[in-house]
Amino acid sequence: MYIEKGSMIRAILIFFLVSVNVALANGDSTGISTFRERFSLRFLCNYNFVSIWNSEFKDGALISNRPIDLGLGFGYDSLFTLFGSSWDFSWDFKFALPFTTSASESGTQSFETGLNFFPRNWWLEAKLRSYSGFTTNIEDRDDAKFVDLWILDMYFSSLWMATAKGKFSPRSAYFLDRRQAQSAGSMILGGRIQRNIAEDRDSVLAYYDNRRDLTTLWLDMGYTYSWVYRNGMFLNLWGVIGLAYGRERVDDGYAVLPESDLRMAIGYLGEKWSWNTVLKAGYSAISYSERWEQKFVSSFEILVVRRF
Repeated sequence: MYIEKGSMIRAILIFFLVSVNVALANGDSTGISTFRERFSLRFLCNYNFVSIWNSEFKDGALISNRPIDLGLGFGYDSLFTLFGSSWDFSWDFKFALPFTTSASESGTQSFETGLNFFPRNWWLEAKLRSYSGFTTNIEDRDDAKFVDLWILDMYFSSLWMATAKGKFSPRSAYFLDRRQAQSAGSMILGGRIQRNIAEDRDSVLAYYDNRRDLTTLWLDMGYTYSWVYRNGMFLNLWGVIGLAYGRERVDDGYAVLPESDLRMAIGYLGEKWSWNTVLKAGYSAISYSERWEQKFVSSFEILVVRRF
């Protein structure tokens, strides 16, 4: 009887250890988990604000005339495997609503598209955005000037979640295609290469007559943290600062640009549907060809995701 009892105890212990190993192999409850569906459809709506101030323009800051963008996008998990890592991606595109701007103001065009990849703890992004139409002296409508300032931004960025340790992913808060099990954060390290082209098509701004063409190389560093709640809600705070060196093509000048990128995301992760609202605020300063320019960009964004 004693031998049989000991064998039973050993069998129970072996069963318990095997069960624990199987549970650990199937997923860590404190880490990042995927959803069953590999394809997701994304619906986007942004309210935008852009302000540009230049030392050579004496009539105040230029305010963008493109308040609302609508867009679609989709994401797909495990598109391909490269360097021993599964590469997932997301693609979005957005257009300005034409009837949200006044007919008496300058013509407004807006287009933005971005492609994102997520190998391991990296966030790789390629973005193209074009917009035009600005107003100055907006407080005094009688003296307002409408400027058809056309701006094209192109950049490729690479951000590394340096201290994520398998417990944090920015995708959970900003792309809604990963589930973060517990509150966690990470240090952010990375950089980007960017090209900015600007041209005044109304010939109001003399310093843009020759079409400014600025290429910059950035180094970025920051921190982000997500608070995760049991009811599926979450809150994320994101802060990144950067410094760049660039060349202005026409005058062959140089530029040193400090930048800040602040974000806050609040949302909900469900089994099929998820949503978030994001507040963004960015500031950059440009010194080139004996001129000084400051740009402030902010937006209120809504994202709704449906997984299939």
